[in-house]
Amino acid sequence: MNKFKLILFDMDETLYPRATTLMPTVTERITQFMIDQLGMTPQEAAQQRQIFREKYGTALRGLMEEKHLSDMDGVNAYLQYVHDIPLVDVLEVDPVAREMLMQLPLRRAVLTNSNIEHAERVLTHLNLRDVFEGVVDIRAMNFFSKPDPRAYQAALDRFGVTAEETIFVEDTPVNTRPAKALGITTILLYYPLSDATNYAVPSLREALELVGEWTKA
Repeated sequence: MNKFKLILFDMDETLYPRATTLMPTVTERITQFMIDQLGMTPQEAAQQRQIFREKYGTALRGLMEEKHLSDMDGVNAYLQYVHDIPLVDVLEVDPVAREMLMQLPLRRAVLTNSNIEHAERVLTHLNLRDVFEGVVDIRAMNFFSKPDPRAYQAALDRFGVTAEETIFVEDTPVNTRPAKALGITTILLYYPLSDATNYAVPSLREALELVGEWTKA
């Protein structure tokens, strides 16, 4: 296990518990954006959002691919709108997880389908920004979001590591599967062990405990 050099983390619902209301609120705002901008009914927007997510990985990628967002001004307006959510009383700082992260003898980074502005806000609010060497966001992935293999390759290229030298912690099986196929060692939160991942644990702290065991001197 001493081959590992980098541990990558998904951010939303990985670095904080899934039980928070942040991502459900983001989902609601994506639906509202589609209602407002595309003239859909709430039911049509919710259905189309899910179709985009399954086909393209994110609603944003679907809106771009199908020409609903034709330029970067539209993309930026979308990202600003869907993430315009107060974080106070939504996310709580976990000092234990912070200390566990800091003790890992690995480079640490974030790979997120959100934009850098959202990532910086969330990480700063969680008192975790200084824990990570960098953030690979949707723009850095050239909008090829997880689970597209190009998203993971963008992170490997950014940090100059191989798949075999990398651990990836994520909360969604559809996103661990392609990382595992590339040779990245994957840890899935919340779900039982399956062929979508190498390891499965119930929480972030348990993932950090596992990696801590692997990297003991």
